[in-house]
Amino acid sequence: MNTIKVLSWNVEHFKKGKQQEVAEIIRGYDPDIFAIYEVEGKTVYSFIKTHFPGYTVFITTGQQRQEILIACKNNNRYIGIRFQQKDAFKSGNPYLRPGVLLSFDYADKGEYHFLFLHTDSGTSAVDFGNRTEMFQHGYSLKRKKDHEAGKKVNFMMMGDLNTMGLRYPTTRKSDNIVKTPDELEYLDYYANRSAPGARSGYKKLKPALKRLSKPAGTYYGKTYGISDLDHIIVSEHMQFTLHNNFGETEQHEVKLDGWRQHLGNEDAMNEYVKDISDHCLLYCEVKV
Repeated sequence: MNTIKVLSWNVEHFKKGKQQEVAEIIRGYDPDIFAIYEVEGKTVYSFIKTHFPGYTVFITTGQQRQEILIACKNNNRYIGIRFQQKDAFKSGNPYLRPGVLLSFDYADKGEYHFLFLHTDSGTSAVDFGNRTEMFQHGYSLKRKKDHEAGKKVNFMMMGDLNTMGLRYPTTRKSDNIVKTPDELEYLDYYANRSAPGARSGYKKLKPALKRLSKPAGTYYGKTYGISDLDHIIVSEHMQFTLHNNFGETEQHEVKLDGWRQHLGNEDAMNEYVKDISDHCLLYCEVKV
């Protein structure tokens, strides 16, 4: 059975000094598709030309300071590769990141859609509302694709979703109004419900999505420790290869790499975060 290898990684303020190391880590997975977040166009083009010449690349544009880069390997099985910047995901704020939709027809196997997101990372009620709206845009896009195709399509939504709840945890009890598990429960709940208030048309469709299994904890920082911010959400019917993970006995659909390889060694974790990224790399293989 063929697979599509997908990688998603917030490389955190992508700088020239770590391009070689980041490229080597990504190449180690030989992904068909990869996304890196928090890049700047003026520095990342040379990175792609040097390290990934066999890929077609798209980089978002706008008033936001940091962009999303999406790369798709040039492969004769991927027919009609197309990228679309989805500014609706900005939720009316020109400084938030747009979504990016990558689509193609897999030779004789149907159409595949990959939505990459870096949602609002703020900790106030407004920011929480923006994230919620961005999630709803993602579910709405899945409904539209299903409606257009007349069936449940192959769809993946992934990235740094910043599921930190409302007001990231502090020592004050009042700041734990909505915790990460509650925000994840929201994601799961609306992944299988019609759009709120829907009466007709595509909005009545259920997205029929699920979160892929992975170890809890994709972000690490000295102040707040380990948090679960990055996820991959997919059509329920899609199947994935199982992977081993650092420090885990159970296999998962998502492999996490990065600072997690140093679990139990706080000094090594802090050094990795300082040099590379505080977010884990997420990797999965779609069975075609």
